[in-house]
Amino acid sequence: MTPARQGAATARTDEARSTVNVEPDGAGGAVVVLAGEIDQDRAAEVQDILMSALGAHPGGVVLDLAAVTFCDCSCLNVLLHARLRAGADPGRHFKVRNMSARVARLLALTDTLAYFPNGDGPRAYPAEVAVSSPDGPPDTPSG
Repeated sequence: MTPARQGAATARTDEARSTVNVEPDGAGGAVVVLAGEIDQDRAAEVQDILMSALGAHPGGVVLDLAAVTFCDCSCLNVLLHARLRAGADPGRHFKVRNMSARVARLLALTDTLAYFPNGDGPRAYPAEVAVSSPDGPPDTPSG
């Protein structure tokens, strides 16, 4: 049985370099909390857990990325894939509740920040996220 189907579950990978916690939200959805390093070595496992959570919870998934300390393009691919999977099912949502500065910076640099609504809007993003433009000073993501 996959962690997302067990109710509340936590998966720890590789000496706790990363953790994934899936917990039902009580309204047909789930809250998934990712923590630590999400890189190419962990991407497949995280993707499996997110796909399982989306399949098991018709209300959708709220993703908390506040404790992610490292993410790379493989993490971005997992997030985009989960977003597409959720969008294929009417009524199923995939939202981001919080994100660390590292995640927000990756999304800003890849121009994908707008695909992952975070809280109430731009103010919910970490203040230290700034993306340098080749033509001028850093720009702050506008959400």
